[in-house]
Amino acid sequence: MKRFLVLPLFFSLGVSADASYLEVNGVTTRITDRNSLVAKQRALSNSTNRAFHRLLDSYFPEAVSLKGKIREDKIQDCVYDYSVDQEKFSGKTYIAKFSFRFSKEAVQKILRSHNISSFEEKKSEKSNVVVYTQDYLNHYKQLKEYKVVLFSPKRLILEVPADEMSPLIHSRIAFERFNAEICS
Repeated sequence: MKRFLVLPLFFSLGVSADASYLEVNGVTTRITDRNSLVAKQRALSNSTNRAFHRLLDSYFPEAVSLKGKIREDKIQDCVYDYSVDQEKFSGKTYIAKFSFRFSKEAVQKILRSHNISSFEEKKSEKSNVVVYTQDYLNHYKQLKEYKVVLFSPKRLILEVPADEMSPLIHSRIAFERFNAEICS
């Protein structure tokens, strides 16, 4: 009889734990401190911040300007869970590789508080596209007419009218669309 009670409880926990999250894997760290346990605490904190910045790069390139501006406690509030993929204690040194899952809802709340809407929220006749810097330089004559929304060393965000997207797609320019409803 006890076996039958445990099985439904196990499955009910699995279903309720399912939430929307954003994943960042392979965050490596090496920290030395007065002992390896203190180093582990610092490593987890540093890795959480680095993972969040990597998350902004991967999922929200329009929010790249927020790096270093969000408080650590706000970042910690976004952590859904994490795992230690590999770890090594060596005297005063701690070496590890972490994977993090951040709550998508909590991350979007932070972005909205900094006046950055998520891609599901913005609807417009213009599209914001991420163009990689090398592609921008190679296709400068074609792309220079578009408004630059945000610049970083690796990529640019351009504002492109929706009806002008099609020619760009066929120009061998590596870009990603976001913050737009493409009208055909």
